[in-house]
Amino acid sequence: MKKFLLFITIIAVFSCKKQSNESKNNTDQETEKEEVTTIIDLNRQDSIEYDSAIVNKLSEKEISSTFTRRKKGQLGIDYPIYQAYSYKDQLGEYYLLLTDHFSETNEENDSLYNHIQALKISNKNKQLKKSSSIKDDIDEDWETSIGFWNAYSSLTDLDEDGIVDLLLVYGTKGQNDYVDGRVKIMLYHNKRRITIRHQNSDIKGGRLTKISSKFYALPEKIQNIIKDKMKLMIKNSHASFAEGWEDKMKNSATRIE
Repeated sequence: MKKFLLFITIIAVFSCKKQSNESKNNTDQETEKEEVTTIIDLNRQDSIEYDSAIVNKLSEKEISSTFTRRKKGQLGIDYPIYQAYSYKDQLGEYYLLLTDHFSETNEENDSLYNHIQALKISNKNKQLKKSSSIKDDIDEDWETSIGFWNAYSSLTDLDEDGIVDLLLVYGTKGQNDYVDGRVKIMLYHNKRRITIRHQNSDIKGGRLTKISSKFYALPEKIQNIIKDKMKLMIKNSHASFAEGWEDKMKNSATRIE
């Protein structure tokens, strides 16, 4: 009887150990999978996240036929259009155009860009008109390249009010890649533009984030979406915000350093 009980005890121990190892392996695999799926390597050809039910990404042929050289001149488009999207919501029909200017190729064979421009074009009765635009350049004293970070951008109806919300993110590289570059986050919501500007730095005292006070009037859902993007930038080493930035944003801070 004692031998039988000992045998049962040994079987139970081995069974528990096996289950523990299997559980640990599953957890490790899930963690590894999560890390793989969240790593972002910024690429100029990244597509903006968009809702295909209301947004269409234009092909190169559609871009060239819609925005001819003459039309680009009329709309004040200074650089080549490398991505374009069309969409329709309760406010009307629009195009989003992303343009940039090639500067040079560096020693690592990376393409560098010194100017960018994004334009929102209204399309009413087949008449195209510039609705809004943003334009930025590198600081030639310390920045090496600038570009749209489409992996963090989106063209969707974030609060499901029938109006497309454009979340547009771009950034620069400095002398030390993204470590000393800057980031700009812009949200077009209900005809308003809300902006977050950030300067990266490997020195804690050199980090500065400026947040529009209008950000805190946004629905909490949208605020959280943008904060999640900021967390992802940190994880992917594209941004380094000052210590305690999340708590400070909970207190509606407009300047974090």
